[in-house]
Amino acid sequence: MALKNILTLVLILASFAIFAQEKYTLSGTISEAQSGETMIGVNVLIPALQTGVVTNQYGFYSITLPKGTHQVTYTSLGFESYSQTIVLNAAVNNSISLYETTEMLDVVILETDVEKTNIKTPQMSVTTLKSSTIKRIPVVLGEADVIKAIILLPGVTNAGEGASGFNVRGGAADQNLVLLDEATLYNSSHLFGFFSVFNPDAIKDLTLYKGGIPARYGGRIASVLDIYQKDGNKRKYKATGGIGLLASRL
Repeated sequence: MALKNILTLVLILASFAIFAQEKYTLSGTISEAQSGETMIGVNVLIPALQTGVVTNQYGFYSITLPKGTHQVTYTSLGFESYSQTIVLNAAVNNSISLYETTEMLDVVILETDVEKTNIKTPQMSVTTLKSSTIKRIPVVLGEADVIKAIILLPGVTNAGEGASGFNVRGGAADQNLVLLDEATLYNSSHLFGFFSVFNPDAIKDLTLYKGGIPARYGGRIASVLDIYQKDGNKRKYKATGGIGLLASRL
């Protein structure tokens, strides 16, 4: 009985040894075909076994696989995928090079909610905002505000705590020209500068010139804020309004 147990144990150990000898290592270095530069993070996949590795910072990879024939796929973003059949009867060193690839994307056409730009008369340092855009900007206490909206634009800052107006590219608040339907406004805020005098529901659009100001606006050296109000609905009577914590409007 003891001899039978010993023989069984020997057979089990021998089978483990046989299985251990049936695995070999596949390794190599992956580089770019054009420059020969080693590639980091290339995927080395064996789909049939659902396993794989990635190359290290030196472009080297190593994976242990069972003895036999394996389909190995090499993939990396921006490079052509490469598949190769490898017969693994011993340790194999397989170094390859990948070629860059260019993928043409389909044309994307935007048909709605597109603010059209007149490319015939390009002008730098000009920002145009619609009333709908101003209302979508997060504001304090839920009150949409024109001045607070333009302060979020590049090159525009507030005039300071408790002060009205805004500064553009280092200019002072009194160096800005504010126009409402072509009429000059000398004070664009109320409530100690917390809110502007503009009703966002009545604004059609606004244009902020931060540089290259057209000559028709005169001699302001910092910026021009040109605001136009809506003409109103000429086909039917319509009203808009709102009730807030600090202000109400109609």
